[in-house]
Amino acid sequence: MSLSLTILPIALAIALGWAARASGLIKADLWPGIEALSFKLLIPAILINSIAKTDLSPSRIGAFAIALLLTIGIAGVLVLVAGRVLNVPGPTRSTYFQGTIRYNGFIGLAAADLIIGPAGLSLIAVSMAVLIPVINVAVIIAMAILCGGSTGPRRLLRSVLTNPLVLGSCGGVAINLMFGGLPVWLDDLTEIVGRAALGVGLLAVGAGMSLNRMMHVSARVVVACLLRPFVVTAIFLAIAVALGLSLNEMLGGILVFSVPAAANGYIVARLMGGDADTYADMLAWQTILCLFAIPFYAALVT
Repeated sequence: MSLSLTILPIALAIALGWAARASGLIKADLWPGIEALSFKLLIPAILINSIAKTDLSPSRIGAFAIALLLTIGIAGVLVLVAGRVLNVPGPTRSTYFQGTIRYNGFIGLAAADLIIGPAGLSLIAVSMAVLIPVINVAVIIAMAILCGGSTGPRRLLRSVLTNPLVLGSCGGVAINLMFGGLPVWLDDLTEIVGRAALGVGLLAVGAGMSLNRMMHVSARVVVACLLRPFVVTAIFLAIAVALGLSLNEMLGGILVFSVPAAANGYIVARLMGGDADTYADMLAWQTILCLFAIPFYAALVT
């Protein structure tokens, strides 16, 4: 019950975004600016703040990081190959890819505090430091290929190097490795600015939702919701057993792969030509499904 209550505010924030747009409280033509603010400023700030302060030493990361990377690698390849074989349109395939490998680290942090305690918070922070740069680079490359209509190396490189999410992730890693953390003034600045990232992102997801689409669930949304949280979490647990991860590390991985996809993926889809409608509906259903998936998998390994 406590896990459900932890995730409930996320669902309510999405609902609030929908209500704000449906009621006309925030006009439709204002949402593109809100999305751009989140994508270009708020999310990079929280990435820098989170990653720059995490212990990235090899002894701290270890087999847990290997399991995380193998999981997103296997899951991502399976989605792209299956989408190509089944002739799924590029924008929708990019949404499946995003929705499979992205994860909402903030929900994971809240759940980790309840299930594992302080050690769980540290594990989720490690996962964010390890996965966020890799995921964002992989997503931008996939989006450029599947949605941009060009695979030229110069355009691809420019898409990666100028993307705010990649800049924020790599900037956080660089600051961590060079300085071991943020100076107080920069820590406070990125925390103040980044604090709005989750809320604004969730509101934008809600604004992009359609109750009519949700009431007529498409095969695309069903497939996306089967991938995450159920299939990807099962892949992680198989790898975790093979690598001999500890119970806490298994629980930490469950809280990476059983939570919904990250809300910022919707904004990425909107701004880079992906299937944003499917992403919004998928995220709403994933938020509901994780209420069941997290307790199920946690009970399975304990």
